[in-house]
Amino acid sequence: MAHTLLILICSAAAKRLWHETKPLVLDRYPSISLDLRTLTFSCAITLLTGILFGMAPALSASGVRILDALKSSGLTQSAGGQRIRRVLVVAELAVSLVLLIAAGLLVRSFLKLANVPLGFPPERLLTLRVNLTSERYATGPAQMDFYDQALSRISSLPMVRSAAIATDVPLSGDRPFSSMAFLVEGRPPLPMADRPQADGAIVSSDFFATMDIPVLAGRIFDKRDSNVPASAAAVAAGYDPHGTARGVVVNQAFARAVFPGEDPLGRAILSGRDNADRSTIIGVVGSIRANSLGAEPVPLVYSCACGNGNRFLNRIAVLVRTIGDPRSAVAAVQQQIYAVDRNQPVFDVRTMDERLAAALSSQRFQLILVGCFAFIAVLLAAAGVYGVMSYLVAQRGREIGIRMALGARPADVLRLMAMESVGLSFIAVAAGLAGAWALTRYVKSILYGITPLDAPSFGLAPVALWTAVLAATMGPARRAAKVDPIRSLREE
Repeated sequence: MAHTLLILICSAAAKRLWHETKPLVLDRYPSISLDLRTLTFSCAITLLTGILFGMAPALSASGVRILDALKSSGLTQSAGGQRIRRVLVVAELAVSLVLLIAAGLLVRSFLKLANVPLGFPPERLLTLRVNLTSERYATGPAQMDFYDQALSRISSLPMVRSAAIATDVPLSGDRPFSSMAFLVEGRPPLPMADRPQADGAIVSSDFFATMDIPVLAGRIFDKRDSNVPASAAAVAAGYDPHGTARGVVVNQAFARAVFPGEDPLGRAILSGRDNADRSTIIGVVGSIRANSLGAEPVPLVYSCACGNGNRFLNRIAVLVRTIGDPRSAVAAVQQQIYAVDRNQPVFDVRTMDERLAAALSSQRFQLILVGCFAFIAVLLAAAGVYGVMSYLVAQRGREIGIRMALGARPADVLRLMAMESVGLSFIAVAAGLAGAWALTRYVKSILYGITPLDAPSFGLAPVALWTAVLAATMGPARRAAKVDPIRSLREE
């Protein structure tokens, strides 16, 4: 009955915790709730288990001969029963250790992921999206006129440090930037399937300052740059390549992957149909985690939104670096956008800290899920150790009384009882470590920054288990140490 009550309490608490921490992707599914059929089945299994295992000692006692029981004052102990009790406790402790190690691996992985360098500071950064839906913004110049006015108004706000636009927001969930295949001018041509790939992003000239992305080499965009790429025909006709080619900025991952050991500045890349679009690299900036926290930064090419002559910016992200709390600037920023055109929708308004928390939600949910199971398992294992040790103290009352009558101190009795449980826990730790080693292959895919055989996780989990075992042993051991030898022997 106690186990059934514990199941009900833990289930209710876990349901509330999981519902509050579930990742956003689970919102499309029914809310987490207690299923009556599953709960009834679990309670029935618990009661049946209690009855079956409760009958085992009764059946064992029914086979005791009366004369032998009277000779030993009713304290006859079955060696087989003792072995069964110890095996069950060892199994319970071993399973608890496996769950503890799994929880430890997830904790370590979560901490690694939460502290991964983003390439930019997420603090005081507000992000939102604007979708230009009107026919009024069917051309590139009209779109840029809207964004120029909006950025000018937003930048003039006293709580805003800088503002910029980009084709998407880092850590937005899916792959935010478009992919492009390209060739490096001066290198042998390659078939399309073998060409290097890079993500592409269109940003305003203040993007790098707003995001606080460091400039490693060259320069960033200014009024000299255009988004319109020069055609190969224009270059062949004698135009200055540096004056006619579109200037692009690449990240450090691009420079290392495409130009290892070389200076990428001034080099040209060819893309588009028949390699007609030519772009010149004018700068190298730091890499950022653009797609997800768990993925290493990919090669990324930034193009300037200035001088846009194409229709591709109808859906854009606005990034605002504030002086104080970015949430306090939401209303003012939206008001400035609506002042340009009140009919254009503003949506997906979130701070970068909120996006970072959302990016961690899946790992956090897995951690809480396994952590709850591990906590319940350790709690049940500690209860099992407490019950077995209490039973052993009751059964060994005569032995303890004799030991103390012969001069044993309370500390010696305490040590004797503690060594009994420690011995069981050592066997359980060996079995649990073997089980955890066998199961690590199944959690490898959800770990980040650590190996499945992470030493701290495998080292600290047994210590936590031993601590729980010793804590559960202390109560019965203290009772054993307080046994009055004269009273104990008189009762015998």
